[in-house]
This record gives sequence, structure tokens and C-alpha cells, in this order.
Amino acid sequence: MVGESPEQLQQAGLSSADLNASTAVLFPGPASQPLEEANTSAIKSWLLLDGTWRKAAKILHLNPHIAALPRFHFAHPPTSQYVVRKAPAEHHLSTAEAAAYLLKTLEPGLNVQPINTAMAALVDKQLGQIPPKLRNRYQKTEER
Repeated sequence: MVGESPEQLQQAGLSSADLNASTAVLFPGPASQPLEEANTSAIKSWLLLDGTWRKAAKILHLNPHIAALPRFHFAHPPTSQYVVRKAPAEHHLSTAEAAAYLLKTLEPGLNVQPINTAMAALVDKQLGQIPPKLRNRYQKTEER
């Protein structure tokens, strides 16, 4: 869904009535709980806020009904491979990486490699657009 304000999200198909005790938000912050240590069996729907870190925080701020939902973060995330964008901290992930790790954590047997492969292809394509003399500024790290 695309939107920022409650009105835009409602027009996109997400109303506050859709959000209930079985919905949670994956977004780090002071009120969030470590996902790997939490009992998430009651969670049936997950919201992942996509955009720049600033935009995602703004979406959360503008939508108190989303901010009031149970909120989770990763205690031990893998290293981000999205080297062409800067995150506020080393342990933060892109939305695609967060979705893959969320799915892997909730469903350990689930194959999330297609998401990781698509993410690697995106990064490679973006790195290919950077002039060769500047590419060394963007170092890919080994996946954990």
C-alpha cells in the first residue's frame, strides 16, 4: 500500500479497523521488543514500513493507530547487503532484507533465498551505475 497519512493509507485500502491485536509493526525504536525473543504466535499480520528511514518514521508518527500496535525489532539481524544506501545504524536493514529475515525467523524452514537473490541483483545493478572510480566506496560484506 502506498500512503503516508491516515487518509492516504485508508484510500490505499488500510483502515484502522483492519488493525487489531493480531497485527504488529516491524520497526525499531524505544517501544519495540526483540523479535527473536518474543512470543509472536498471536500475530497474524505484519506491517513493514517502506521508504527512507526518515519517511518510515514519519509514517509511524502520522498514524497513531499504527504506532499503538505491538512493535518489534531484530536483536540479531544479519549484516545488510544494501551498500548503496546509508542506514542510521549498522544493524538496520532495507525493507526487503527485513522481510526476508522476518520470514526466516517466523518460519525457519521457509526458503527466503529468492528475496535475497533479488536484493543482490538490485544492489549489483545500482553499483553498475556508479562510475568505476567511485565504486570502492561501496563495499559489499559477506552474508552471515
